[in-house]
Amino acid sequence: MNVFAKVTMVAVAGSLFAGGSALAQKDATDPWALSAALNSQFSDNRDGVSDNKESNVDVSLAPRADLRWRDGDRSLLDLYLMPSIKWHSNPRDKTSGDGQNDSELFGAVGVDGAHRFTPRVGVKAGDALSYNDDPEITQSGATVRQSSSHWLNNLHAGVDVELSEKVGASLMGSSLMKRYTDQVVADNQDEDIYQTEADLKYLMGSGYSVFGLIGFSDFNAESSGAGSRNRGSHVLSYGVGLERIFSPDVIGKIAGGYQSAEYDDDALESTDTMNGNAEMTFRAASATRFRVGGSYGYFAPNVRPYSIQTLTAVSGAIDHDVLSDRLTLTLRGQYSEGDYADEGVGLPGGLDKLTTVGISGRYWVQRNWAVQAGYTHENWDSDLRESFDRNLVDIGVMAKL
Repeated sequence: MNVFAKVTMVAVAGSLFAGGSALAQKDATDPWALSAALNSQFSDNRDGVSDNKESNVDVSLAPRADLRWRDGDRSLLDLYLMPSIKWHSNPRDKTSGDGQNDSELFGAVGVDGAHRFTPRVGVKAGDALSYNDDPEITQSGATVRQSSSHWLNNLHAGVDVELSEKVGASLMGSSLMKRYTDQVVADNQDEDIYQTEADLKYLMGSGYSVFGLIGFSDFNAESSGAGSRNRGSHVLSYGVGLERIFSPDVIGKIAGGYQSAEYDDDALESTDTMNGNAEMTFRAASATRFRVGGSYGYFAPNVRPYSIQTLTAVSGAIDHDVLSDRLTLTLRGQYSEGDYADEGVGLPGGLDKLTTVGISGRYWVQRNWAVQAGYTHENWDSDLRESFDRNLVDIGVMAKL
């Protein structure tokens, strides 16, 4: 994106914030919510390589404006705009991979809403459109692969119905569409992911619930470039589970089932596996809170040009309030192992493993602004791409206007 377009976007964002601030000063009940974050991140391995590592410092500025509407507990609507710009101290050139500019532009605009037609019937929906000018794809804070500039649209909707005092049902659907700005890249790497799931829950009493589910996901990645292959896949899932509410602040859930997967490439045979997930959350107002979870099953791939991965993932985090309402420390960790099957010539399969550990802290200097800092270590151990280690240090300031 050229410099004029970037300056224009930042100017529009600035005008929006100035107007929102003026409104907030005139009416304390104004629905505008304004915030901004300034962050810097040091990386000792900019490109994610094992040798000839390059360090880099990224500085990003991200203002955000929310326009919120509420109708008691019955309806809510949130419209938001979040442009941001990132500066690189050592931008990557094309000889080291996808090139970077000295500055990169990001942007997101979206809407989230919910409405209860009756005490027993409710709907929720949302849509977020974002632009990524920096060639990387992140997941849970880690860069899972390098990419190219693209648009990303994430749409979701759902309905939940209380059929009786003890029986409830829900239906959810989502779509994730990725479109690259470079036509050559788009011909081979545009992707869509469509998902839907139906659940039926029965309240057994004493804090226990049992549920059943059926789901379908479609990873659409048909390429039109010369010599390309159809690397899409679709997965059908069935499962049952148990949820236990130990107290209003402690919830545990476990589920298991079966998945069958079909490749869009007719040369590949279908496959199946057992799948499952479990999670435990302690969300009390006490000084220490935790969350831990794990999952196993079929997921869309992180390594191109594969069609599917069998992913084992475990993650957890602990939050501790060192100073009440002032200083919070967070310790987090994640391990994931993607198992890729043999998909023919040039795609022998293998394991793609990621381990991350990190610690961060946030200190509220005043009610409306805070400083934060963190450290993260990443380790990639892969049969399919280059393995490497990376250390990241983050420092930032955020303010609610």
